[in-house]
Amino acid sequence: MRDVLAGAAIAVALIALTGCQKEQAAADGVIAAQSPATTGVAGQPHDTLAYEHTVAVNLAKDVVPARLHQIEVACNADAASRCAILESSLRWAADLPSASIRMRLAPAGVGGLIELASRDGKITARSTQAEDLAQPVADTERQLTLLGVHRDRLTEIMKSRDLKIDQLITVSKELASVQSQIDALNSAHANLRRRIDTDLLTIDLTPPLADFESDATPVKDAVRQFGRDFREALAMVIAFVAGLVPWLFVILPGLVLLRMFWRWIGRWLGRFERGSKTVA
Repeated sequence: MRDVLAGAAIAVALIALTGCQKEQAAADGVIAAQSPATTGVAGQPHDTLAYEHTVAVNLAKDVVPARLHQIEVACNADAASRCAILESSLRWAADLPSASIRMRLAPAGVGGLIELASRDGKITARSTQAEDLAQPVADTERQLTLLGVHRDRLTEIMKSRDLKIDQLITVSKELASVQSQIDALNSAHANLRRRIDTDLLTIDLTPPLADFESDATPVKDAVRQFGRDFREALAMVIAFVAGLVPWLFVILPGLVLLRMFWRWIGRWLGRFERGSKTVA
């Protein structure tokens, strides 16, 4: 029986070693084949590049909320690009709105949404950056291959009728652990492919700087702020007095006792001096 188990262990090691070598060669070939693709033009689909676009658009302040809604509707309706809204926000500073929306979609749909966002407006900033995920993808695929070989071998061992109960339990636990690792790696690989196959697009919508400057009212803001500043200052004074009052019950009696003590010292010194003079 020991010979059988030893033979099985040796077979597993040989298969794992062979699979590791084949997978290493395949992964190296994949990376080498994908390297030229990393120098392509941004926005074009690549095998290992994950793109992220950021666009800032100036629009009239009355248009910002409606334009944000239009972008949301367009993204939800773009089934071909599998557009998904990750974050959307609309903020107000005084009477001026600003909006931001973050989406993930296929590269083919990026240009249309940017064109919609900048309609009747002006693009003030635009940037594109790419992250090469060739190494994480290759590592994940290599591990999946090795674990797949290991799982298949464990499955074959499970079919052996020569296994004892404790050996069967040990192999079953190992098989469950391997399958759990495979599931986690499949999820990681799917997430990497999603980042490669789709682009991240962030669009910021704001009114022109001139609107912010014209809307600024320093005097009105100062008058509006006066009441709150006064209340905060008054609250600080009250808090200071409230913290000081308990100490008065300790400080005042202490001062009285100290005064009485010094008066007693003075009288004692006076009697001592008079006694000294009388003796002299």
